[in-house]
Amino acid sequence: MTEPWRKLGLVLEASGGPLSRSHAMLPTPHVMTDRVRVFYASCDAEMRGRVFSADFEPEPPFHLMVRSRDPVLDVGPDGAFDCDGANPSQAVEVDGRLALLYIGWRRGPPDEPYTLFGALAFSDDQGESFERTDAPLFAPRPGERLFRTAPFLERRPDGYRLLYIGGDAFVTMETGRRAPVYSLMELTSSEVWGWEGPPKVLMAPDLAQGEIGFGRPVAFTTTEGVRRLMMSVRTREGYRLVEMARDFDPRRRPPTQDVIPTPLDSWEQQMTCFGALCVAGAYELLFYNGDGYGRTGTGLAWRPAGLGR
Repeated sequence: MTEPWRKLGLVLEASGGPLSRSHAMLPTPHVMTDRVRVFYASCDAEMRGRVFSADFEPEPPFHLMVRSRDPVLDVGPDGAFDCDGANPSQAVEVDGRLALLYIGWRRGPPDEPYTLFGALAFSDDQGESFERTDAPLFAPRPGERLFRTAPFLERRPDGYRLLYIGGDAFVTMETGRRAPVYSLMELTSSEVWGWEGPPKVLMAPDLAQGEIGFGRPVAFTTTEGVRRLMMSVRTREGYRLVEMARDFDPRRRPPTQDVIPTPLDSWEQQMTCFGALCVAGAYELLFYNGDGYGRTGTGLAWRPAGLGR
């Protein structure tokens, strides 16, 4: 049986500087020799997100060592797809460089208040700084005019698989706030950055049951070598972090189980979301967000590592 998660609680909050007024959201780990570097987004007073980093010790009690004072990835220029926010999604080493798959967002009119598109930035200094690309990872398409976001790259024997969240609609919540509706999508390619083929819808939200979408997918392998998928299921009430079988028939919704053990702490009572996993030596780490889509900060859970991922 897979070891249960041992929660450490809240380990990272916004620094309070002018560019980090609130949130420590979408924690995205990168394992280094002597530390785990976690990229995360913090927001300024206008809710414009930028990517910062925080380094944690790679073994218990996983103390916070240092955090970046300035953003390692800033927002894009005026009018760009990421001019109002750059939020991390996955850090992966490809061809000797550290690639950060990130989410660029731009504000829009009231009916369609923003767009979200996955993008790519590169670092040659292990994430001390990133150079953004000038365009999204993939272009808008019918059915995905507004959202092609939260990319997760997975290597396969025959090439690459990209999971992401796609859609082109908003719904009005009871509060009057507009919220996106989007599905879990999949692309495959023989080229690591070649994503021109038609996507497959893996899972659409069950609107009749109150679902409206999903948050950042993460594929992983359990200590028993079983392929699993973690993502946040979004309802009108908020997010819930769940896991399920990685390979499933898109015509049948797979059973899910909650990821975060109960009882829930005060900072994660209303939602759990945006989980990301890594293995650091003898330990498996899970960084995730709680209430307010990361407004309360980032939490950490851990367990002994088993079989290779």
